[in-house]
Amino acid sequence: MRLNRVGKIQEIVILICALIIVLVGVMFVLLSNDTFRIGTYINGVDCSFLNIESTSEKLEKSMNKTGITLKFADNKEYVCLGAFFEIKVENTDALTDILFKQNLEKDESESSYQIDNLYSINEDKVKEYISSLTVFKESSQTRPENAYLKYDEEEKQMIIEPEKLGNYLKLEDAYNYMVEELKRGETVIDFTEITDIEPSIVSTNKKLISQQDELNKILSTTINYTLHNGETYTLNADKMKDWFKQDDDGYYTYDLDSKISEFVEELNKKGKYLLTSTDFNATGKGKISISFGRKTYAQINQDKEIERIKEMLGTQKSYDLEAIYNPLPDYTNIDTYVELDLTRQRVWMYVNGNCILDTPCVTGNVAGGYSTPPGIFHLTYKDTTTYLEGYNSDGSKYKSFVNFWMPFNGGIGFHDASWRSSFGGRIYMTNGSHGCVNLPYAAAQTIYNNINTSMPIILYAS
Repeated sequence: MRLNRVGKIQEIVILICALIIVLVGVMFVLLSNDTFRIGTYINGVDCSFLNIESTSEKLEKSMNKTGITLKFADNKEYVCLGAFFEIKVENTDALTDILFKQNLEKDESESSYQIDNLYSINEDKVKEYISSLTVFKESSQTRPENAYLKYDEEEKQMIIEPEKLGNYLKLEDAYNYMVEELKRGETVIDFTEITDIEPSIVSTNKKLISQQDELNKILSTTINYTLHNGETYTLNADKMKDWFKQDDDGYYTYDLDSKISEFVEELNKKGKYLLTSTDFNATGKGKISISFGRKTYAQINQDKEIERIKEMLGTQKSYDLEAIYNPLPDYTNIDTYVELDLTRQRVWMYVNGNCILDTPCVTGNVAGGYSTPPGIFHLTYKDTTTYLEGYNSDGSKYKSFVNFWMPFNGGIGFHDASWRSSFGGRIYMTNGSHGCVNLPYAAAQTIYNNINTSMPIILYAS
């Protein structure tokens, strides 16, 4: 009897255990369809064995009880309790999707989920809070500044001015960024990711360093010119620093060809000098000194100087030079020219060393104040069958027909004078022209037929 009773008790215990196991299994199945599996993390929060409603409550509590840390440039941080922004779970559809996926696939490989638009935020509260921060005051904001080249007046060299970090962040950008981060459930919001901090050009920029070296080679070259009057005119860093124009990025652009040309033009202005007289082999007189008659200058040979400077710039050396002048006009070895001696009242014309004309003439009336000025001139143009008009010393007008007209000094020129019966001698002293050179018809024709604008016309008083 006793054995039978024990056996029945054992059977009852076994039955009860089986029922418990079945019940637990049923409960597990029922719960697993409505709750997240163990080890489920949503936006960093453990949601194991929680249904949608409980998960939402836990997520909201987690965000609202947490301090939201805001990080800015210059290591500035602010902390505000999440509850201030009235954070609520809004996207329950996304939670349902996760639960459905877990039940459908029974795949336990993925247990961590990130929902980017999980929460709703009181955006007015975000704007209110962020607007109160001192980092957004205009006086607190600076834009980054690129490293750039600048000329050092003491060193006479280009130096690199280091870059400067910034902390510029637009309030509107920060507001939008914070709203999006809070909706994602971020509790640490790093604004440096959208802050204008780093400049685009830093001190180690290869292009900047290369241009510094390039410019300093040019600036380290000095050229001292000794001019005809003994003065020195110098090309050095102080002059060349203005050749280089800086762009918005701190780099330099320059046109050496044009700047060198400008310098040489100025060099010529400083170095040219007035020529007053030169030597000439006068017919029947030999070597005499004659006046140029008009302003004539010895000029620097600009083309040669430009080439010299181009070769020297960048060598980082100092040069002491004499300026290269164009050759002075040599009137002792010419073989084609027109010669007029005001004293002897005579004109000669030489072509290729041969005298093709030797004629008397009549020049400007000395007594009347019309003396023909001496000097070295060239033909302006030539014309035939024309009238010469002007005024006499008494104010009356004159108008004279000439066959050949060859001006060379303003209104003064060679022409035939059919109204004259004689030429030469001392006629010019009291009965000369208005300044022109009167010639016999044949003589004027010979000059007209052979003269051109490159042929010197040399007038002197022996």
